[in-house]
Amino acid sequence: MRWCLKQSLLPPVLLLWMMAVGLIFKATLGWLPWLALFAFYTLSITPVATVLNKGLEWYGALDSDACAEADAIVILGGGLPRFTPEYQGYQPTALSLERVRYGATVHRICGVPLLTSGGGARSEAATMAEVLHTDYGIQARWQEKESLTTWQNALYSHDMLSRELGKDDLRIILVTHSWHMPRSVLSFQKMGFEVIPAPTIFTWSEVPWKKLRYWMPRTRNLRSSEIALHEYLGLFWYWLSDRLNIKN
Repeated sequence: MRWCLKQSLLPPVLLLWMMAVGLIFKATLGWLPWLALFAFYTLSITPVATVLNKGLEWYGALDSDACAEADAIVILGGGLPRFTPEYQGYQPTALSLERVRYGATVHRICGVPLLTSGGGARSEAATMAEVLHTDYGIQARWQEKESLTTWQNALYSHDMLSRELGKDDLRIILVTHSWHMPRSVLSFQKMGFEVIPAPTIFTWSEVPWKKLRYWMPRTRNLRSSEIALHEYLGLFWYWLSDRLNIKN
């Protein structure tokens, strides 16, 4: 139910609802489908998608000098694993693979043990750990296989690391996408972690707008805008939850 409500507040479902309501109540809300069409166009062009994502890039690239004192590197999953016939088994999503690749790089730079985090029927943590081992020759020391949300990533990772390391004042290097980092840092800090952000996959250094092709709608831009709006919605919910003292 919560998932359906969340998707209804995001494109493209929200835009479809706007069109439907506008057509049903054409006499009074006939302008709504036009607004939905305009929103569909703006969210599908490169400048808008870039600005939305740049607004989430609160943290710069990892400062390698600050990572040696960390207790662990935590890599967050980016979606439930998919069956891939060419590999004859389940593999992490493209988002998870981007995080795994950078997590392996951070591990080599900092020499800190790894924890993969993410649950599901076929856990994200296990598939990411397998890729780390087979593709990069790195063994994840811990696998947190229960979490289904970013908040649970933080909660269960803290439970596991505090139990395994025997202390609560934990300092971690957190690996996830740049657009996912603000909500992730807030979640992990709420659980008591000291967080060193290690974001990956940044947007353009400047907003692209000078070429005509940037103003042509593309499905990948709509997807990028949806991801960014999902994060803004999540940050708003965190703020509202804190204001209303709601447990996430």
